[in-house]
Amino acid sequence: MIIPISGCLFHFGQCIWHEVQPCGLQKKYNEDKFFLLSVKTLTAIAFLPIDDIVNTFELLEKEFHDDTNDLLQYFEKTWIGKRKKRGIGYKKPRFNNELWNMYDRIVSDLPRTNNTVEGWNNVSAN
Repeated sequence: MIIPISGCLFHFGQCIWHEVQPCGLQKKYNEDKFFLLSVKTLTAIAFLPIDDIVNTFELLEKEFHDDTNDLLQYFEKTWIGKRKKRGIGYKKPRFNNELWNMYDRIVSDLPRTNNTVEGWNNVSAN
């Protein structure tokens, strides 16, 4: 029996938030409601079917301002896959889409987080 490995939506969102901070965008995130919503849309990509991820990211990145280029480059390189130099196709991302994508988990009525696993590990560690 093969058990699929899947990421945790909470930790996916945390990775994005932890990149907002070093990019110098924390103040903007806290004060600009449009930017806050835009960052949350990056997290929401996890709920799309895998075949829709790249096209949706390309649409969403057009809504961001130039001061967010570092954040978008991080997201693309780490989660989406970097565009190849000639603009045709994508290099593999650091984390495969199947790892962090939640679409199949939602359709299968599975949890989006690993809270139960973490809880079990905490109990067994004590």
